[in-house]
Amino acid sequence: MRLMTGGIAAALVLLLSGCTAPAPVATPVAEPTPEESAPAGPLLCGDLVADVNLAAVMTGSDGVVPDPVRAIRPNDAFDAVELAAAGGLGCSWRVGVAPTTTYAEGDDLAYLSIEVLPGAAAQWQPAWAGDAPSEDTLAVGAIEASTAVGESGWQLTAPVGDAWIAMRLTASGLGTTGSRYDGIAPDEMLSRLGDVAEATFEAVQGATPEQLAWPAATSQRQGDAVCNGGLDPQGIGMALDTTFTETEVYDPTTSAPRSFGEAVAAAARSYSCDYLSDSLRGPHISVVYGAGSFFDLLGQADVSTAFAPLDLSTAAGYADGDVALRAQVTDGPAAPVLMRVGDSVYMIFSKDGATAVAEAVLAQIR
Repeated sequence: MRLMTGGIAAALVLLLSGCTAPAPVATPVAEPTPEESAPAGPLLCGDLVADVNLAAVMTGSDGVVPDPVRAIRPNDAFDAVELAAAGGLGCSWRVGVAPTTTYAEGDDLAYLSIEVLPGAAAQWQPAWAGDAPSEDTLAVGAIEASTAVGESGWQLTAPVGDAWIAMRLTASGLGTTGSRYDGIAPDEMLSRLGDVAEATFEAVQGATPEQLAWPAATSQRQGDAVCNGGLDPQGIGMALDTTFTETEVYDPTTSAPRSFGEAVAAAARSYSCDYLSDSLRGPHISVVYGAGSFFDLLGQADVSTAFAPLDLSTAAGYADGDVALRAQVTDGPAAPVLMRVGDSVYMIFSKDGATAVAEAVLAQIR
């Protein structure tokens, strides 16, 4: 008699008992981890800095963690339009009560701004400390950033990838009536700014060209900077009941930039005119062509609280779409005017009669 092997016997027992052998269990195969894709479209302000870092850098000497809100410092209104026209990204936040004038006073008021100008790294210059470039630096990761401390606050700037990045923390009352940062060492404030910069630099360094392609002015100035047309001195002089015998033109495209602001102005191809007589230095007018669509930026806080609409609908040359804002200040006619005429944006400063000058510019354009 042949003996059954153990395997055959076990199978026979299962068969006789009405059971079947268990099916073989498949070995699980690990699925590949999905790769994290870069955000679609240009970077946004939220991609440059986390809320927790914003709150940390803007915390005052009382230690109370603030809740920063998006806001443009009123005195930076034209600069915001200029940067957008140049194809850059401007981000800014405020803590404290929103100002109702361009002076932005209040011992609890502070602004943090982060600005990125793509394609400008080769033009980079250090921050300015007073009337000279600063020699102070701060290591932010592998990047050596230029820093400066002054009466208005703290600055940090560096070339990152092919972009020029500028950061600034300003506070009312610094060095005078007192600010929310009294008692905090300057190095501590710069260290906080460096923490914010580290995340910003990483975001810009890791960005694709498409992520640094923000909208820009569709049509910029092509020819020389000339104070004619709407900027002709004759009509502007008549508006102020005087005669201007000379104009000074500042064209930022004619020389290498010495600061971030000059690099932005050159990229936007803006320029300015100053009007002079034998005994008077008159209005100062800046213009950036092709920037009309970016005038809507000025509807944001805090420009919206520090400027008020200026009605030019009865002025000669007015057309639908023209709009103007006048700064709310307490010293009368010196209030600057921001104005969109067609596809161009103007900023007008005049010791007297800024509104009259704005009307003259409008009339001479059309």
